[in-house]
Amino acid sequence: MTRYTLLQWIAFFYIYCFFGWCFESGYASIKERKLTNRGFLRGPYIPIYAFGAVFVLIITDNFQGNNFEVYFSGMIAATILEYITGYVMERLFKVKYWDYSDHKFNLSGYISLSTSIAWGFLSLLLTNFLQVNVYNFVSKISDQNLKNSIIVVSIIFFSDLILSIKAAFNLAKAYAALERAKSELSEVKEKLALIADDLVSETQNKLVGIKDSVAERVSQANEYITTGRVSFSALKSDIENVLSSLSNTVASKSPAYVELKIKYEVAREKVSLSLPKTGKIMSFFIRNMIKGNPGLNKKYLDQLKELSEVRKRNK
Repeated sequence: MTRYTLLQWIAFFYIYCFFGWCFESGYASIKERKLTNRGFLRGPYIPIYAFGAVFVLIITDNFQGNNFEVYFSGMIAATILEYITGYVMERLFKVKYWDYSDHKFNLSGYISLSTSIAWGFLSLLLTNFLQVNVYNFVSKISDQNLKNSIIVVSIIFFSDLILSIKAAFNLAKAYAALERAKSELSEVKEKLALIADDLVSETQNKLVGIKDSVAERVSQANEYITTGRVSFSALKSDIENVLSSLSNTVASKSPAYVELKIKYEVAREKVSLSLPKTGKIMSFFIRNMIKGNPGLNKKYLDQLKELSEVRKRNK
């Protein structure tokens, strides 16, 4: 097995982080025809490519010289890593940071046949070309300079990582708040619709009754005027009873309506109260995380728009 020092492995990791960012952002920039910063972190590095490169280098080391075995061992290793990473990230942050659901022969959107085939070819490129040149470059750097460089890059990298993880959890919390509020608002909407339907139905029935009653009372009024056999007080009492009945129909719904209105106000305010409070730096990381991951699962795109609108209203 090829022998590398710990410092060299760490240097390889950061270099392949950068290469992965160049590949991902370069491809996205060409596709979208504008400069695009891809990845979970904000700096020019994408760790999954580095983990994949290191993993593939370790797995394929015993197969060097046999491109067939390097291809398939690298493809399998990178595919397993991609699936595990995608699964864990979605469970942690409630968001898919890449989604192959629109690819044929995909598994839960985390991996797909086409990307696995590409990983195989990238494994050949890595082992037969990239690693040779990367090692030659790193081996020419003195141990002290290499150590100092790694310390500086590590400070920058882990600062970015900590802030990006915090931003991702803030986004997950915001999504959860929006989902809860939307669920409560949907419940309020359904109950209000039922109340409205019942109220309209009962009011219509009352109005039909009033129409018939008014016609009868007009007849009685004419009889009162012409014959005096129907008392005025009785006529007045009958009309007031009909109006009171209609009023009670509406009033009986009022408590439920008021209760639902209060619940609606609480649910609406809960969105604002549940959203994480962020400063300028964290807002920058959240904003750029959204921009840098357009491959988010489609079911989250509406939430992103809602989140943006809510934030604007709360400024």
